Amino acid sequence: MHEGEPVRGADAAGSASELRTLLARHAPVDVVAELDAEARENLVSLGSTPVQAVVVVGDLRLSGLVLREAVSPSLYARFVVGFTEAVRGLSATCRGWFDKFTGDGFVTFWLYRDEGTIPADVVPEFCQSVLPASELLVANLRRNSRNFPVGVGLALGLDSGACELVRVGDAMTIVGSPIVGASRMASGARAGEAYANVHLGSLLEHDARGTSPSGLALERAVVRTKEYPEGQEAYRLSFPVTRREAAPNAR
Repeated sequence: MHEGEPVRGADAAGSASELRTLLARHAPVDVVAELDAEARENLVSLGSTPVQAVVVVGDLRLSGLVLREAVSPSLYARFVVGFTEAVRGLSATCRGWFDKFTGDGFVTFWLYRDEGTIPADVVPEFCQSVLPASELLVANLRRNSRNFPVGVGLALGLDSGACELVRVGDAMTIVGSPIVGASRMASGARAGEAYANVHLGSLLEHDARGTSPSGLALERAVVRTKEYPEGQEAYRLSFPVTRREAAPNAR
């Protein structure tokens, strides 16, 4: 069978079954079920399908320094992997797709049909949950460090728009400019901060759902990025919850 040739018969049934198994690794079953028939057919026959997605990129700030100062690199790895699995669980709870573990961060996303159906409730809920959860990771890393710099912690960046959902071997990933935009926002944020670029931020600002369930507050801000060293417009997400304090022995 040549690339791009439609899959038929038993091969089609087998490919569809493999696709269900693959998709189940990335999102809850009921979320996966929201993919329409055309998208599923594209994934089986072509290996990719166009989607609209809100993307959240998490980045552990100063992770290189922390790894260099780790008393035990294997413990460092276990702490980060354990935290990433916790993020995977939070993503599923908030009906998101867990894309990948990036070594010192992650990518997760939510699909939507159009700008009128932006998931403006569950995305802030995810951010509101994952930032306090990251404090346990920081506490563990501190215990495993010879020296510990100020400013270690998780930063979040958000963007949205047209993407391509792609099969890569036995994994699934998402490709598109929102990945770049969310990464820019994460790189411009400090530990414990979450920023959405101006496109997504303006959508959240005008969506009443984004201001009530999670108590989300949006503040216009300027974020300095590599592409825009003088700064680019953005929205800082903040929540009216008290951040969880590190455990007393996490020193």
